[in-house]
Amino acid sequence: MRLVLLLFCLPALIWAQESRLVKGKITDGSQPLADVAITLDGKPGGTYSNSEGRYEIEAESGDFLHFSYAGLKTVRVLVEDVTRFVNVAMVPDYTELDEVTVQKQLKSQVEMAREYATNKDIIRTAFGFMDGDKTSGRVRIMEGSTLTGAYYCITDYLKNRFAGVYVKGQCPTGSVYIRNVGTIGSPVPVIFDVDGQVFTETPTWLDIGQINRIAIISSYSIATRYGTQGAGGVIVINTVNSKFVADGVVADGNKYAEPKALTEADLLANSPTYWQRLMGSGSEEEAMAVYSEFATQLAASPYFFLDAYRYFYEVRRNRAFADAIIAEHRNKFAGNPVLLKALAYLYQDHGRADLARDVNKDIFILRPQYGQSYLDMALAYRDAGEYSKAAGMFGRYQYLLKEGYLVGSDEFWLMQQHDSDNLFQAYGEQLNTDMRLITADPYVEGATRLVFEWNESGAEFELQFVNPDMRVYTWEHTQAKSSQRIEDEQMAGYAMEEYVIDPATPGGWTVNITYQGNKSLTPTYLKVTTYYHFGQKNQTREVHTFKLFLKGSNQRLLTLTAPKGVRIQG
Repeated sequence: MRLVLLLFCLPALIWAQESRLVKGKITDGSQPLADVAITLDGKPGGTYSNSEGRYEIEAESGDFLHFSYAGLKTVRVLVEDVTRFVNVAMVPDYTELDEVTVQKQLKSQVEMAREYATNKDIIRTAFGFMDGDKTSGRVRIMEGSTLTGAYYCITDYLKNRFAGVYVKGQCPTGSVYIRNVGTIGSPVPVIFDVDGQVFTETPTWLDIGQINRIAIISSYSIATRYGTQGAGGVIVINTVNSKFVADGVVADGNKYAEPKALTEADLLANSPTYWQRLMGSGSEEEAMAVYSEFATQLAASPYFFLDAYRYFYEVRRNRAFADAIIAEHRNKFAGNPVLLKALAYLYQDHGRADLARDVNKDIFILRPQYGQSYLDMALAYRDAGEYSKAAGMFGRYQYLLKEGYLVGSDEFWLMQQHDSDNLFQAYGEQLNTDMRLITADPYVEGATRLVFEWNESGAEFELQFVNPDMRVYTWEHTQAKSSQRIEDEQMAGYAMEEYVIDPATPGGWTVNITYQGNKSLTPTYLKVTTYYHFGQKNQTREVHTFKLFLKGSNQRLLTLTAPKGVRIQG
Protein backbone atom coordinates (compact mmCIF):
# COMPACT_ATOMS: atom_id res chain seq x y z
CA MET A 1 0.00 0.00 0.00
CA ARG A 2 2.82 2.38 0.83
CA LEU A 3 4.25 1.88 -2.69
CA VAL A 4 0.90 2.55 -4.39
CA LEU A 5 0.25 5.73 -2.40
CA LEU A 6 3.69 7.01 -3.23
CA LEU A 7 3.01 6.69 -6.96
CA PHE A 8 0.08 9.11 -6.71
CA CYS A 9 2.16 11.56 -4.69
CA LEU A 10 5.09 11.40 -7.09
CA PRO A 11 4.82 14.91 -8.66
CA ALA A 12 5.61 16.45 -5.28
CA LEU A 13 8.57 14.15 -4.74
CA ILE A 14 10.57 14.57 -7.93
CA TRP A 15 13.53 16.00 -6.03
CA ALA A 16 13.82 16.45 -2.28
CA GLN A 17 15.40 19.89 -1.96
CA GLU A 18 18.05 18.97 0.58
CA SER A 19 20.96 21.39 0.69
CA ARG A 20 24.34 19.96 1.65
CA LEU A 21 28.05 20.67 1.36
CA VAL A 22 29.64 18.89 -1.60
CA LYS A 23 33.43 18.48 -1.46
CA GLY A 24 36.09 17.02 -3.72
CA LYS A 25 39.43 17.25 -5.44
CA ILE A 26 40.13 18.18 -9.06
CA THR A 27 43.16 16.94 -11.00
CA ASP A 28 44.39 16.70 -14.57
CA GLY A 29 44.69 12.96 -14.10
CA SER A 30 47.91 13.25 -12.10
CA GLN A 31 48.42 16.68 -10.54
CA PRO A 32 45.98 18.89 -8.57
CA LEU A 33 44.33 21.70 -10.54
CA ALA A 34 44.00 25.11 -8.89
CA ASP A 35 41.55 27.83 -9.96
CA VAL A 36 39.03 25.49 -11.58
CA ALA A 37 35.66 27.28 -11.64
CA ILE A 38 32.88 25.30 -9.94
CA THR A 39 29.38 26.66 -10.55
CA LEU A 40 25.78 25.46 -10.22
CA ASP A 41 23.66 25.30 -13.35
CA GLY A 42 21.24 28.24 -13.39
CA LYS A 43 22.28 29.57 -9.98
CA PRO A 44 24.43 32.57 -9.07
CA GLY A 45 27.76 32.37 -7.29
CA GLY A 46 30.22 29.53 -7.30
CA THR A 47 33.73 28.80 -6.10
CA TYR A 48 37.24 27.87 -7.26
CA SER A 49 39.54 24.99 -6.38
CA ASN A 50 42.52 25.85 -4.16
CA SER A 51 46.22 25.11 -4.69
CA GLU A 52 45.62 21.47 -3.73
CA GLY A 53 42.75 21.13 -6.19
CA ARG A 54 40.18 20.95 -3.39
CA TYR A 55 36.83 22.74 -3.25
CA GLU A 56 33.58 22.96 -1.27
CA ILE A 57 30.21 24.18 -2.49
CA GLU A 58 26.63 24.20 -1.20
CA ALA A 59 24.30 22.28 -3.52
CA GLU A 60 20.91 20.57 -3.60
CA SER A 61 19.77 17.28 -5.09
CA GLY A 62 18.98 17.89 -8.75
CA ASP A 63 21.62 20.60 -9.19
CA PHE A 64 24.26 20.23 -11.90
CA LEU A 65 27.84 21.04 -10.94
CA HIS A 66 29.95 22.61 -13.70
CA PHE A 67 33.75 22.26 -13.59
CA SER A 68 35.45 24.67 -16.03
CA TYR A 69 39.13 25.33 -16.80
CA ALA A 70 40.74 26.90 -19.87
CA GLY A 71 41.97 24.26 -22.31
CA LEU A 72 40.23 21.39 -20.52
CA LYS A 73 36.88 19.79 -21.26
CA THR A 74 34.05 21.11 -19.07
CA VAL A 75 32.54 18.47 -16.80
CA ARG A 76 28.88 18.43 -15.68
CA VAL A 77 27.89 16.23 -12.75
CA LEU A 78 24.40 15.78 -11.32
CA VAL A 79 24.07 16.18 -7.54
CA GLU A 80 22.12 13.13 -6.38
CA ASP A 81 20.60 12.14 -3.06
CA VAL A 82 23.82 10.37 -2.03
CA THR A 83 26.29 12.93 -3.41
CA ARG A 84 28.72 14.19 -0.79
CA PHE A 85 32.07 13.95 -2.58
CA VAL A 86 32.81 14.54 -6.28
CA ASN A 87 36.41 14.03 -7.40
CA VAL A 88 37.02 15.01 -11.01
CA ALA A 89 39.87 14.22 -13.40
CA MET A 90 39.71 16.77 -16.24
CA VAL A 91 41.04 16.04 -19.73
CA PRO A 92 42.25 18.27 -22.60
CA ASP A 93 39.57 19.74 -24.85
CA TYR A 94 40.87 19.04 -28.33
CA THR A 95 39.45 21.09 -31.21
CA GLU A 96 40.05 20.10 -34.82
CA LEU A 97 41.62 22.92 -36.83
CA ASP A 98 41.31 23.42 -40.57
CA GLU A 99 44.30 23.87 -42.91
CA VAL A 100 46.85 22.49 -40.48
CA THR A 101 49.74 20.44 -41.81
CA VAL A 102 51.34 17.90 -39.49
CA GLN A 103 55.05 17.75 -40.24
CA LYS A 104 55.89 14.95 -37.81
CA GLN A 105 53.62 12.17 -39.02
CA LEU A 106 52.33 9.82 -36.35
CA LYS A 107 52.42 6.12 -37.08
CA SER A 108 49.38 3.91 -36.91
CA GLN A 109 49.10 0.99 -34.51
CA VAL A 110 49.58 -1.41 -37.43
CA GLU A 111 52.80 0.31 -38.49
CA MET A 112 54.22 0.34 -34.99
CA ALA A 113 53.30 -3.33 -34.51
CA ARG A 114 55.24 -4.21 -37.67
CA GLU A 115 58.25 -2.14 -36.60
CA TYR A 116 58.34 -3.31 -32.99
CA ALA A 117 60.99 -5.97 -33.53
CA THR A 118 63.42 -3.58 -35.24
CA ASN A 119 62.61 -0.15 -33.76
CA LYS A 120 63.93 0.14 -30.19
CA ASP A 121 61.88 3.33 -29.63
CA ILE A 122 58.56 1.44 -29.75
CA ILE A 123 57.05 -0.14 -26.69
CA ARG A 124 53.71 -1.80 -26.09
CA THR A 125 51.52 -0.42 -23.28
CA ALA A 126 48.12 -1.32 -21.89
CA PHE A 127 46.75 1.27 -24.35
CA GLY A 128 48.49 0.03 -27.47
CA PHE A 129 51.88 0.63 -29.07
CA MET A 130 53.75 3.88 -28.43
CA ASP A 131 56.71 5.38 -30.27
CA GLY A 132 58.82 7.10 -27.61
CA ASP A 133 60.47 9.27 -30.24
CA LYS A 134 57.16 10.79 -31.32
CA THR A 135 55.30 11.31 -28.07
CA SER A 136 54.41 14.66 -26.57
CA GLY A 137 56.51 14.00 -23.47
CA ARG A 138 59.77 12.38 -22.56
CA VAL A 139 59.97 8.58 -22.65
CA ARG A 140 63.22 6.78 -21.86
CA ILE A 141 63.45 3.30 -23.38
CA MET A 142 66.18 0.69 -22.88
CA GLU A 143 66.61 -2.62 -24.67
CA GLY A 144 66.74 -5.73 -22.50
CA SER A 145 69.92 -6.78 -24.25
CA THR A 146 71.73 -3.92 -22.52
CA LEU A 147 71.02 -5.34 -19.07
CA THR A 148 74.26 -6.51 -17.54
CA GLY A 149 75.09 -7.94 -14.14
CA ALA A 150 73.09 -10.11 -11.77
CA TYR A 151 69.98 -8.62 -10.17
CA TYR A 152 67.82 -10.22 -7.55
CA CYS A 153 64.73 -8.31 -8.67
CA ILE A 154 63.55 -5.29 -10.66
CA THR A 155 64.20 -2.81 -7.83
CA ASP A 156 67.88 -3.83 -7.78
CA TYR A 157 68.12 -3.13 -11.48
CA LEU A 158 66.37 0.26 -11.30
CA LYS A 159 68.61 1.58 -8.52
CA ASN A 160 70.75 4.34 -10.01
CA ARG A 161 70.06 3.03 -13.53
CA PHE A 162 67.87 5.93 -14.70
CA ALA A 163 68.35 9.55 -13.72
CA GLY A 164 65.54 10.79 -11.51
CA VAL A 165 64.43 7.28 -10.53
CA TYR A 166 65.07 6.05 -7.02
CA VAL A 167 64.11 3.06 -4.89
CA LYS A 168 62.92 3.18 -1.30
CA GLY A 169 63.47 -0.01 0.66
CA GLN A 170 65.02 -3.32 -0.26
CA CYS A 171 63.93 -6.10 -2.55
CA PRO A 172 61.42 -7.72 -2.46
CA THR A 173 59.40 -4.96 -0.74
CA GLY A 174 60.96 -1.79 -2.19
CA SER A 175 58.92 0.95 -3.88
CA VAL A 176 60.04 2.91 -6.93
CA TYR A 177 59.66 6.69 -7.32
CA ILE A 178 60.36 9.32 -9.96
CA ARG A 179 61.61 12.44 -8.20
CA ASN A 180 59.93 15.02 -10.40
CA VAL A 181 56.48 13.45 -10.20
CA GLY A 182 54.06 13.61 -7.28
CA THR A 183 53.30 15.97 -4.46
CA ILE A 184 56.20 17.54 -2.60
CA GLY A 185 56.63 15.90 0.78
CA SER A 186 54.35 13.01 -0.16
CA PRO A 187 55.88 11.19 -3.15
CA VAL A 188 53.69 8.81 -5.10
CA PRO A 189 55.21 5.48 -6.23
CA VAL A 190 55.20 4.53 -9.88
CA ILE A 191 52.90 1.87 -11.30
CA PHE A 192 54.09 -0.88 -13.62
CA ASP A 193 52.65 -1.82 -17.00
CA VAL A 194 53.95 -5.34 -17.72
CA ASP A 195 52.93 -6.68 -21.14
CA GLY A 196 49.74 -4.58 -20.99
CA GLN A 197 48.80 -5.57 -17.44
CA VAL A 198 48.91 -2.78 -14.85
CA PHE A 199 50.26 -3.37 -11.34
CA THR A 200 50.15 -0.85 -8.53
CA GLU A 201 52.78 -2.76 -6.58
CA THR A 202 56.35 -3.41 -7.73
CA PRO A 203 56.48 -6.71 -9.70
CA THR A 204 59.37 -8.14 -7.70
CA TRP A 205 58.44 -11.57 -9.05
CA LEU A 206 59.54 -10.55 -12.55
CA ASP A 207 62.52 -12.47 -13.99
CA ILE A 208 65.01 -9.76 -15.04
CA GLY A 209 66.41 -12.04 -17.73
CA GLN A 210 63.00 -12.06 -19.43
CA ILE A 211 62.88 -8.28 -20.00
CA ASN A 212 62.88 -7.41 -23.68
CA ARG A 213 62.32 -3.63 -23.37
CA ILE A 214 61.73 -1.18 -20.53
CA ALA A 215 60.45 2.42 -20.61
CA ILE A 216 60.31 5.16 -17.98
CA ILE A 217 57.31 7.49 -18.38
CA SER A 218 57.44 10.57 -16.18
CA SER A 219 55.52 12.93 -18.49
CA TYR A 220 52.12 13.95 -17.12
CA SER A 221 50.62 14.11 -20.61
CA ILE A 222 51.39 10.44 -21.21
CA ALA A 223 50.91 9.00 -17.71
CA THR A 224 47.47 10.63 -17.41
CA ARG A 225 45.94 7.90 -19.57
CA TYR A 226 46.44 5.55 -16.62
CA GLY A 227 44.18 7.74 -14.51
CA THR A 228 44.94 8.87 -10.99
CA GLN A 229 46.93 5.73 -10.23
CA GLY A 230 49.55 6.92 -12.74
CA ALA A 231 50.19 10.14 -10.81
CA GLY A 232 53.64 8.95 -9.78
CA GLY A 233 54.70 7.93 -13.27
CA VAL A 234 54.74 4.62 -15.12
CA ILE A 235 57.38 2.01 -15.87
CA VAL A 236 56.45 -0.07 -18.90
CA ILE A 237 58.05 -3.48 -19.33
CA ASN A 238 57.79 -5.80 -22.32
CA THR A 239 59.04 -9.33 -21.75
CA VAL A 240 60.43 -11.79 -24.27
CA ASN A 241 57.26 -13.85 -23.81
CA SER A 242 55.12 -11.08 -25.32
CA LYS A 243 53.93 -11.93 -28.81
CA PHE A 244 53.39 -8.96 -31.11
CA VAL A 245 51.95 -9.51 -34.56
CA ALA A 246 51.26 -6.97 -37.27
CA ASP A 247 47.50 -7.33 -36.97
CA GLY A 248 47.46 -7.36 -33.18
CA VAL A 249 45.95 -3.90 -32.94
CA VAL A 250 43.72 -2.51 -30.22
CA ALA A 251 41.04 -0.95 -32.39
CA ASP A 252 37.35 -1.50 -32.93
CA GLY A 253 36.63 -4.17 -35.51
CA ASN A 254 40.29 -5.14 -35.99
CA LYS A 255 42.04 -8.37 -35.17
CA TYR A 256 43.07 -8.28 -31.62
CA ALA A 257 45.66 -10.02 -29.50
CA GLU A 258 43.45 -10.65 -26.48
CA PRO A 259 44.72 -8.56 -23.56
CA LYS A 260 45.95 -10.12 -20.40
CA ALA A 261 43.31 -9.75 -17.73
CA LEU A 262 43.82 -9.79 -13.99
CA THR A 263 43.67 -13.28 -12.57
CA GLU A 264 41.82 -14.22 -9.39
CA ALA A 265 45.22 -14.25 -7.68
CA ASP A 266 45.93 -10.69 -8.89
CA LEU A 267 42.56 -9.47 -7.60
CA LEU A 268 43.11 -11.17 -4.26
CA ALA A 269 46.61 -9.68 -3.91
CA ASN A 270 45.18 -6.17 -4.42
CA SER A 271 42.07 -6.65 -2.29
CA PRO A 272 41.59 -5.29 1.25
CA THR A 273 43.48 -7.05 4.03
CA TYR A 274 40.31 -8.39 5.61
CA TRP A 275 39.34 -10.12 2.34
CA GLN A 276 42.77 -11.70 2.02
CA ARG A 277 42.53 -12.91 5.62
CA LEU A 278 39.04 -14.32 5.07
CA MET A 279 40.04 -16.12 1.87
CA GLY A 280 43.12 -17.50 3.61
CA SER A 281 41.14 -18.91 6.54
CA GLY A 282 41.62 -22.64 6.97
CA SER A 283 38.32 -23.24 8.74
CA GLU A 284 34.98 -21.59 9.32
CA GLU A 285 35.92 -20.94 12.95
CA GLU A 286 39.06 -19.10 11.82
CA ALA A 287 37.01 -17.10 9.29
CA MET A 288 34.53 -16.08 11.98
CA ALA A 289 37.41 -14.93 14.19
CA VAL A 290 38.74 -12.81 11.32
CA TYR A 291 35.25 -11.37 10.79
CA SER A 292 34.91 -10.47 14.48
CA GLU A 293 38.32 -8.78 14.48
CA PHE A 294 37.57 -6.55 11.50
CA ALA A 295 33.91 -5.97 12.36
CA THR A 296 35.15 -3.90 15.27
CA GLN A 297 37.81 -2.04 13.27
CA LEU A 298 35.52 -1.37 10.31
CA ALA A 299 32.24 -0.94 12.13
CA ALA A 300 31.40 2.15 10.07
CA SER A 301 32.05 0.54 6.66
CA PRO A 302 28.98 -1.00 4.98
CA TYR A 303 31.24 -2.30 2.19
CA PHE A 304 33.03 -4.53 4.70
CA PHE A 305 29.72 -6.09 5.74
CA LEU A 306 28.70 -6.59 2.10
CA ASP A 307 31.96 -8.45 1.51
CA ALA A 308 31.54 -10.47 4.71
CA TYR A 309 28.00 -11.46 3.70
CA ARG A 310 29.23 -12.54 0.30
CA TYR A 311 32.11 -14.53 1.76
CA PHE A 312 30.04 -16.54 4.23
CA TYR A 313 27.22 -17.05 1.70
CA GLU A 314 29.33 -18.04 -1.30
CA VAL A 315 32.54 -19.49 0.15
CA ARG A 316 31.47 -20.99 3.47
CA ARG A 317 27.85 -21.56 2.41
CA ASN A 318 26.72 -20.55 5.87
CA ARG A 319 23.59 -18.70 4.85
CA ALA A 320 22.31 -18.22 8.37
CA PHE A 321 25.47 -16.43 9.47
CA ALA A 322 25.59 -14.40 6.23
CA ASP A 323 22.01 -13.23 6.75
CA ALA A 324 22.74 -12.41 10.39
CA ILE A 325 25.54 -10.08 9.26
CA ILE A 326 23.16 -8.06 7.07
CA ALA A 327 20.37 -8.11 9.64
CA GLU A 328 22.65 -6.80 12.39
CA HIS A 329 24.02 -3.99 10.21
CA ARG A 330 20.99 -3.21 8.03
CA ASN A 331 20.83 0.30 9.47
CA LYS A 332 24.08 1.14 7.64
CA PHE A 333 22.26 0.71 4.32
CA ALA A 334 19.07 2.55 5.23
CA GLY A 335 18.46 5.69 3.21
CA ASN A 336 21.36 5.03 0.82
CA PRO A 337 20.11 3.76 -2.57
CA VAL A 338 23.65 3.12 -3.85
CA LEU A 339 24.40 0.68 -1.02
CA LEU A 340 20.94 -0.85 -1.23
CA LYS A 341 21.38 -1.45 -4.94
CA ALA A 342 24.65 -3.31 -4.30
CA LEU A 343 22.84 -5.49 -1.76
CA ALA A 344 20.00 -6.13 -4.23
CA TYR A 345 22.55 -7.18 -6.87
CA LEU A 346 24.01 -9.77 -4.49
CA TYR A 347 20.58 -11.12 -3.61
CA GLN A 348 19.74 -11.45 -7.32
CA ASP A 349 23.10 -13.11 -7.98
CA HIS A 350 22.24 -15.64 -5.26
CA GLY A 351 18.73 -16.24 -6.64
CA ARG A 352 17.05 -14.73 -3.55
CA ALA A 353 14.16 -13.07 -5.36
CA ASP A 354 12.03 -12.19 -2.33
CA LEU A 355 14.88 -10.39 -0.57
CA ALA A 356 15.86 -8.55 -3.77
CA ARG A 357 12.24 -7.44 -4.23
CA ASP A 358 12.07 -6.00 -0.72
CA VAL A 359 15.34 -4.08 -1.15
CA ASN A 360 14.17 -2.69 -4.48
CA LYS A 361 11.01 -1.42 -2.78
CA ASP A 362 13.21 0.60 -0.42
CA ILE A 363 15.17 1.98 -3.38
CA PHE A 364 11.97 2.89 -5.22
CA ILE A 365 10.67 4.85 -2.24
CA LEU A 366 13.97 6.77 -2.08
CA ARG A 367 14.13 7.39 -5.84
CA PRO A 368 10.66 7.65 -7.41
CA GLN A 369 12.03 10.18 -9.94
CA TYR A 370 14.48 7.66 -11.45
CA GLY A 371 13.29 5.81 -14.54
CA GLN A 372 15.26 2.71 -13.59
CA SER A 373 13.44 2.46 -10.26
CA TYR A 374 10.35 1.33 -12.20
CA LEU A 375 12.27 -1.17 -14.30
CA ASP A 376 14.11 -2.61 -11.31
CA MET A 377 10.85 -2.90 -9.35
CA ALA A 378 9.10 -4.57 -12.30
CA LEU A 379 11.88 -7.13 -12.74
CA ALA A 380 12.02 -7.77 -9.00
CA TYR A 381 8.29 -8.51 -9.03
CA ARG A 382 8.77 -10.75 -12.07
CA ASP A 383 11.53 -12.74 -10.37
CA ALA A 384 9.35 -13.14 -7.27
CA GLY A 385 6.53 -14.54 -9.40
CA GLU A 386 4.28 -11.47 -9.02
CA TYR A 387 3.67 -10.94 -12.72
CA SER A 388 0.62 -8.67 -12.47
CA LYS A 389 2.54 -6.26 -10.24
CA ALA A 390 5.46 -6.36 -12.67
CA ALA A 391 3.15 -5.44 -15.56
CA GLY A 392 1.67 -2.66 -13.43
CA MET A 393 5.10 -1.13 -12.83
CA PHE A 394 5.85 -1.07 -16.56
CA GLY A 395 2.47 0.56 -17.19
CA ARG A 396 3.01 3.11 -14.42
CA TYR A 397 6.39 4.11 -15.93
CA GLN A 398 4.82 4.65 -19.36
CA TYR A 399 1.97 6.70 -17.86
CA LEU A 400 4.21 8.98 -15.79
CA LEU A 401 6.55 9.44 -18.72
CA LYS A 402 3.67 10.41 -21.01
CA GLU A 403 2.31 12.86 -18.42
CA GLY A 404 5.71 14.53 -18.07
CA TYR A 405 6.39 13.50 -14.48
CA LEU A 406 9.53 11.60 -15.48
CA VAL A 407 12.40 12.63 -17.74
CA GLY A 408 12.49 10.59 -20.94
CA SER A 409 15.46 8.91 -22.59
CA ASP A 410 15.46 7.09 -25.94
CA GLU A 411 18.30 4.87 -24.74
CA PHE A 412 16.57 3.80 -21.55
CA TRP A 413 13.10 3.58 -23.09
CA LEU A 414 14.28 0.93 -25.56
CA MET A 415 15.95 -1.18 -22.85
CA GLN A 416 12.92 -1.15 -20.55
CA GLN A 417 10.67 -1.89 -23.51
CA HIS A 418 12.66 -5.03 -24.29
CA ASP A 419 12.08 -6.24 -20.73
CA SER A 420 8.42 -5.22 -20.84
CA ASP A 421 7.87 -7.14 -24.09
CA ASN A 422 9.72 -10.09 -22.61
CA LEU A 423 7.41 -10.17 -19.58
CA PHE A 424 4.27 -10.25 -21.72
CA GLN A 425 5.76 -12.83 -24.07
CA ALA A 426 6.48 -15.20 -21.20
CA TYR A 427 3.46 -14.56 -18.94
CA GLY A 428 0.88 -12.87 -21.16
CA GLU A 429 -1.67 -15.64 -20.76
CA GLN A 430 -1.49 -15.37 -16.95
CA LEU A 431 -1.97 -11.60 -17.29
CA ASN A 432 -5.17 -12.06 -19.38
CA THR A 433 -3.44 -10.42 -22.33
CA ASP A 434 -4.38 -11.08 -25.93
CA MET A 435 -1.19 -12.80 -27.12
CA ARG A 436 -1.87 -11.65 -30.69
CA LEU A 437 -1.27 -8.06 -29.62
CA ILE A 438 2.18 -8.71 -28.14
CA THR A 439 5.02 -7.39 -30.26
CA ALA A 440 8.78 -7.86 -29.88
CA ASP A 441 11.86 -6.20 -31.29
CA PRO A 442 13.16 -8.62 -33.97
CA TYR A 443 16.65 -7.31 -33.34
CA VAL A 444 16.82 -8.96 -29.92
CA GLU A 445 14.39 -11.81 -30.52
CA GLY A 446 16.22 -15.12 -29.96
CA ALA A 447 19.47 -13.32 -29.23
CA THR A 448 22.03 -13.60 -26.47
CA ARG A 449 21.33 -10.36 -24.60
CA LEU A 450 23.75 -8.88 -22.08
CA VAL A 451 22.49 -6.26 -19.61
CA PHE A 452 25.05 -4.30 -17.58
CA GLU A 453 23.95 -2.32 -14.50
CA TRP A 454 26.07 -0.35 -12.03
CA ASN A 455 25.09 1.04 -8.65
CA GLU A 456 27.20 4.26 -8.81
CA SER A 457 25.97 6.71 -11.47
CA GLY A 458 29.44 8.30 -11.64
CA ALA A 459 31.21 5.05 -12.52
CA GLU A 460 33.60 5.27 -15.48
CA PHE A 461 34.87 2.21 -17.30
CA GLU A 462 35.61 0.63 -20.65
CA LEU A 463 33.89 -2.58 -21.76
CA GLN A 464 35.61 -4.86 -24.28
CA PHE A 465 33.83 -7.57 -26.24
CA VAL A 466 36.17 -10.06 -27.93
CA ASN A 467 34.50 -12.36 -30.45
CA PRO A 468 35.55 -15.88 -31.51
CA ASP A 469 37.63 -14.41 -34.36
CA MET A 470 39.56 -12.22 -31.91
CA ARG A 471 37.95 -9.03 -33.11
CA VAL A 472 37.02 -6.43 -30.55
CA TYR A 473 34.23 -3.99 -29.90
CA THR A 474 34.87 -1.37 -27.20
CA TRP A 475 32.39 0.85 -25.35
CA GLU A 476 33.89 3.68 -23.31
CA HIS A 477 31.70 4.93 -20.51
CA THR A 478 33.82 7.91 -19.42
CA GLN A 479 33.38 11.67 -19.10
CA ALA A 480 36.11 12.14 -21.69
CA LYS A 481 34.43 9.98 -24.35
CA SER A 482 30.75 9.70 -23.38
CA SER A 483 29.81 12.88 -21.50
CA GLN A 484 26.48 13.28 -23.33
CA ARG A 485 25.48 9.69 -22.62
CA ILE A 486 26.36 10.06 -18.93
CA GLU A 487 24.32 13.27 -18.71
CA ASP A 488 21.37 11.46 -20.32
CA GLU A 489 21.69 8.74 -17.65
CA GLN A 490 21.74 11.30 -14.87
CA MET A 491 18.76 13.25 -16.19
CA ALA A 492 16.56 10.20 -16.80
CA GLY A 493 17.80 8.26 -13.77
CA TYR A 494 19.33 5.07 -15.10
CA ALA A 495 22.72 3.35 -14.99
CA MET A 496 22.65 0.45 -17.43
CA GLU A 497 23.42 -0.66 -20.97
CA GLU A 498 22.46 -3.65 -23.09
CA TYR A 499 24.25 -5.53 -25.85
CA VAL A 500 23.28 -8.41 -28.10
CA ILE A 501 25.80 -10.54 -29.94
CA ASP A 502 26.47 -10.62 -33.67
CA PRO A 503 24.63 -13.48 -35.44
CA ALA A 504 27.58 -13.98 -37.76
CA THR A 505 29.93 -14.85 -34.91
CA PRO A 506 28.45 -17.58 -32.72
CA GLY A 507 30.85 -19.31 -30.37
CA GLY A 508 33.08 -18.26 -27.53
CA TRP A 509 33.03 -14.60 -26.47
CA THR A 510 35.01 -12.81 -23.76
CA VAL A 511 33.86 -9.68 -21.94
CA ASN A 512 36.47 -7.57 -20.12
CA ILE A 513 36.30 -4.31 -18.20
CA THR A 514 38.81 -1.58 -17.36
CA TYR A 515 37.51 0.34 -14.38
CA GLN A 516 38.39 4.05 -14.00
CA GLY A 517 36.65 4.96 -10.73
CA ASN A 518 33.40 6.70 -9.77
CA LYS A 519 34.39 10.21 -8.56
CA SER A 520 34.46 9.00 -4.96
CA LEU A 521 36.64 6.64 -2.96
CA THR A 522 34.09 3.82 -2.80
CA PRO A 523 33.94 0.65 -4.94
CA THR A 524 31.38 0.20 -7.69
CA TYR A 525 29.17 -2.88 -7.96
CA LEU A 526 28.42 -4.13 -11.48
CA LYS A 527 25.67 -6.63 -12.25
CA VAL A 528 25.73 -8.53 -15.55
CA THR A 529 22.61 -10.41 -16.63
CA THR A 530 23.01 -12.76 -19.60
CA TYR A 531 19.90 -13.93 -21.43
CA TYR A 532 20.21 -16.82 -23.87
CA HIS A 533 17.51 -17.25 -26.58
CA PHE A 534 15.93 -13.99 -25.42
CA GLY A 535 12.15 -13.90 -25.85
CA GLN A 536 11.77 -17.56 -26.75
CA LYS A 537 10.33 -20.47 -24.78
CA ASN A 538 13.80 -21.88 -24.10
CA GLN A 539 15.09 -18.55 -22.71
CA THR A 540 17.53 -18.93 -19.82
CA ARG A 541 19.28 -16.35 -17.66
CA GLU A 542 22.44 -15.97 -15.60
CA VAL A 543 23.28 -13.18 -13.12
CA HIS A 544 26.79 -12.29 -11.96
CA THR A 545 27.84 -9.43 -9.66
CA PHE A 546 31.32 -7.91 -9.61
CA LYS A 547 32.94 -5.53 -7.15
CA LEU A 548 35.10 -3.04 -9.07
CA PHE A 549 37.87 -1.43 -7.05
CA LEU A 550 41.14 -1.67 -9.06
CA LYS A 551 41.47 1.32 -11.37
CA GLY A 552 43.13 1.14 -14.77
CA SER A 553 43.57 -2.64 -14.83
CA ASN A 554 41.96 -4.98 -17.33
CA GLN A 555 39.65 -7.43 -15.57
CA ARG A 556 37.81 -10.35 -17.13
CA LEU A 557 34.11 -10.33 -16.37
CA LEU A 558 32.90 -13.46 -18.09
CA THR A 559 33.19 -15.84 -20.99
CA LEU A 560 30.16 -17.18 -22.80
CA THR A 561 29.20 -19.29 -25.77
CA ALA A 562 26.70 -17.54 -28.01
CA PRO A 563 24.42 -19.71 -30.23
CA LYS A 564 23.59 -18.83 -33.81
CA GLY A 565 21.10 -16.13 -34.64
CA VAL A 566 22.39 -13.34 -32.42
CA ARG A 567 23.81 -9.86 -33.06
CA ILE A 568 25.69 -7.07 -31.28
CA GLN A 569 24.47 -3.52 -30.78
CA GLY A 570 24.82 -0.93 -28.06
